[in-house]
Amino acid sequence: MRPSPMTGKSAENKGTKVMMKPTHHNRRSFISGSVALAAAGTVISAAEAQQSRGMASMKRGMTLSDCVQDCLESHKMCLETARYCMDKGGKHVSTKHLSLLLDCAEICQTTANSLLRRSSQHAVICEACARVCEACARDCDSFAADAQMRQCALTCRTCAQSCRDMVGMAI
Repeated sequence: MRPSPMTGKSAENKGTKVMMKPTHHNRRSFISGSVALAAAGTVISAAEAQQSRGMASMKRGMTLSDCVQDCLESHKMCLETARYCMDKGGKHVSTKHLSLLLDCAEICQTTANSLLRRSSQHAVICEACARVCEACARDCDSFAADAQMRQCALTCRTCAQSCRDMVGMAI
């Protein structure tokens, strides 16, 4: 039997050798569909991607690595937003606001670390992280007209939901 031009291997199906042959029609359809999507400018914003990933995680079940990723994204976003606020000035640099951003960044980093270590205290840490992330999101919402602050609020809420999902899970 000759190998498949796609894989260089023959496929077996219940003891019978079957030739895997590419179909040019399927490949052409896939490529033209991909080009059409790109040409239409179908781009999901970071906020939409987070939101859809958050909804998907609720449907399929949160995994430890999902929560770690959400914590790390929130950590990064809060640090970037704190820097943004310092550059912006005004009410963006209130002690309460900057402290909350930095507290959120720290608890998110700590939570990610504890999950990666499979800490027996992960539920307590995740619950604390969820509470701080929600507080940070509410504070960022007070800057409703500011896109950076809206994105930070969304990122913190995604992390809070992930952490709440992890509270009841054994790791």
